[in-house]
Amino acid sequence: MRPFVAWLCLSGTCAIAPACRRPDPGPALQIVGESSRVRISDPVPATSPWFDGARIAMVAARGEIVGLQVLHRGGGPAALSVPAGAPVQVRGYTVEALEVRRSSTEMYGGSHGAGRYADGLVPAATPASDPAYFEVEVARDAAPGVVDGQLTVAGRAIPVALSIAPVTLPPMPIRVWAYEDPREIAWAAGDEAACIARFASYGILLSPDVKLEDWPVRRDRLLGIPGLRDVPVWISDQPAAAADQVRRWIAAFAGTGQVPFAIPIDEPRTPAQRQKLRALADAVRAAGGGPTTFRLAVTDDPHPEYGDTIDLYISPLAAHLTGDRVARWTYNGAPPRAGAMVLDAEPPGMRTWGWIAWRWQIPIWYVWDALYWHDRYNWRGAPLPGRALDPRSDAVSFDDGEDHGNLATAPPPSRSPPSSSRAPSATPALTPPGRATRPPGKPPAAG
Repeated sequence: MRPFVAWLCLSGTCAIAPACRRPDPGPALQIVGESSRVRISDPVPATSPWFDGARIAMVAARGEIVGLQVLHRGGGPAALSVPAGAPVQVRGYTVEALEVRRSSTEMYGGSHGAGRYADGLVPAATPASDPAYFEVEVARDAAPGVVDGQLTVAGRAIPVALSIAPVTLPPMPIRVWAYEDPREIAWAAGDEAACIARFASYGILLSPDVKLEDWPVRRDRLLGIPGLRDVPVWISDQPAAAADQVRRWIAAFAGTGQVPFAIPIDEPRTPAQRQKLRALADAVRAAGGGPTTFRLAVTDDPHPEYGDTIDLYISPLAAHLTGDRVARWTYNGAPPRAGAMVLDAEPPGMRTWGWIAWRWQIPIWYVWDALYWHDRYNWRGAPLPGRALDPRSDAVSFDDGEDHGNLATAPPPSRSPPSSSRAPSATPALTPPGRATRPPGKPPAAG
């Protein structure tokens, strides 16, 4: 930009400088999908695959859930309705705006910038927020055809046509493990069982690495989750103690069809740390551990010193290549490897996880940390629980002085379980535009 034009922009005399023309704010009403990252101050998208300005058209499989955001300046009540008896369930949500004062740093994948982002979800039949959010769930036994409905918003009645495709999606499998510290829900006086159920409905396992003494309480909560195979547990990093714990875990899971796994040594970076892990792995194997009984995992890539004693590798660089013989998961995400999970991520954020997981055959995506409502790792000597998170005024939740991230996935609950518009996007089996369990390019068989 020429210096004179730049000075005009800074001086506020944009009326006489064409280069300072404000960007087009976009249409007053627009419909976008759930993976669109909406910063309140950003222009509204000019076009939409669902809305032509007069009519909303959606396509969904039987058993699919489609999420829609209604962007309407000024807000006001919005309602999405279908005829009584239609094989479709509609759920509405008020969307809270969360404040990003400090952009997430590169460690978290960078940022779209400071500002207010629409994210927190509160159930509401007629949400008045801008945006409003609706989930449209098609019954698994619905007949193929078109269901006509109506969106009422901003004084307009807009026809909606939902085309139900002659394909049926299988039940939502567990594709994500989201770590949680149970103390967070206790500090918030929340309902952990309700939180676990809410996350599971999105194909996400919400769980700590369970200790043996806690297993009697957590057993029914976890073993009752459909589609759950791998259960995170805790063991010591000392070989003798770990061997005893592994034997007890194997006995606890006998006959359940599920397999416990543990990450006792996190991100071993030095030869000494890898040798310590190898000694521990040998003890786990001697106690009966292995791919089908108890999986020893490490957040690392394969190294020669591990031999074949590691059952599961969890790495940001995970990819099953031709001839690969090891089991791999991945965790978190940051560009360019994957979309970031922070509030202020560049879109499409976690939507990329599904395509990456399908392309590189990654069965589970590990997320740390799903409920980080207090900065437990940077409390700087203050009494726990540490600095409380209020994402409505400042969404930075992790701050070690050098790196910080707006990790909030939802505001802390009062009594009801928290939710976030990013939760549906976290499931790696997704494919746009809905919360479907089919991988991209691989529609399920008709029937």
